[in-house]
Amino acid sequence: MALGRIVIFAAGAAAGVLAGYALKSEKVRPAAVCTVKAGLKAKDWTVKQYEGIKEDVKSLAEQAREKGSSLVSKDAKETAEETA
Repeated sequence: MALGRIVIFAAGAAAGVLAGYALKSEKVRPAAVCTVKAGLKAKDWTVKQYEGIKEDVKSLAEQAREKGSSLVSKDAKETAEETA
């Protein structure tokens, strides 16, 4: 079990060293920059979509509350008329 953890740690360390070396390379760095740029763009789009959906749901909830309260008052009026 301990040997497996050592192998996994060594593989992770080697991958980290290779990634650090590759990012300093003039050929790999522009690709990494483009990848990060695309990731940030995707994050911004996702946040924008989330905010739009959040506002739509909030609007729907407000409309449901208004409609629910009008239904309750209508039912109350009908009940009051029936008992009178």
